[in-house]
Amino acid sequence: MGEERFVIDYPKPPAGMSQNEWDARLELAACYRIVDHFGWTSVVYNHISYRIPGTDDFLINPFGLRYDEIRASDLIKIDIEGNKRSESDWPVNKAGYLIHSAIHKARHDLTCILHTHEPISQSLAAIATESIPLTQEGCQFYQRVGYHEFEGIVLNEEEQERVKRVLGTENHTLLLKNHGLITAGDSPTWALVRHLAFIRNADVQLKAMASGDLNLIDEAVMRHTRDQFEGGSAQAGAKVRHPEMPALWRLIDQQDPTWKL
Repeated sequence: MGEERFVIDYPKPPAGMSQNEWDARLELAACYRIVDHFGWTSVVYNHISYRIPGTDDFLINPFGLRYDEIRASDLIKIDIEGNKRSESDWPVNKAGYLIHSAIHKARHDLTCILHTHEPISQSLAAIATESIPLTQEGCQFYQRVGYHEFEGIVLNEEEQERVKRVLGTENHTLLLKNHGLITAGDSPTWALVRHLAFIRNADVQLKAMASGDLNLIDEAVMRHTRDQFEGGSAQAGAKVRHPEMPALWRLIDQQDPTWKL
């Protein structure tokens, strides 16, 4: 399910860069700014990567820039082995490369990978329970979440195989126990809206667990609702598959249009 690209009067690509790569840079830079808007950042840590459509190269953040500083031109293009394919004075975070390249190698359908240490999902990752769909939005995660046990900062290449194993062929979300959240999709839009929905459901789950008995959703209803999200009928009547995205692009454009540079 490819996404419509939301055009907001952005400049033409720099000399020598394809429109395809520039569009990908704009989409990813916008994603970084939206993540910053929601307060999911850890100063310069964490990472969002996006494989440039039609290529094996992907874009990732320069290690040292805050998310509210990142511009389309700042993003670093690397190949699947981690070699830089664009000029940058900034390094690439090794842990970020190892996590993201593992998923990019394993699942070509997941072109954008969003990883944060956002505190609500970290709280869920810190207790001995799994994600329980308790909201309408949360149903899209029914049988779509993998769990990876904490092994320390991801600097060991051998851990990539264990990440790929829990991701499997159907999951698009990983809860890294005692660590953080990964959501992925075939575009920055899907990765972002899944992050938002998972955090919302996790917040409800934690509060409901603290309050008393959970009102569990029937499995058949969870599966049906998940299929509505995955099939697109959840957005019936909208001009684009995710109508919140043009609204969020307009928001970050009003806040600071430098992301387009």
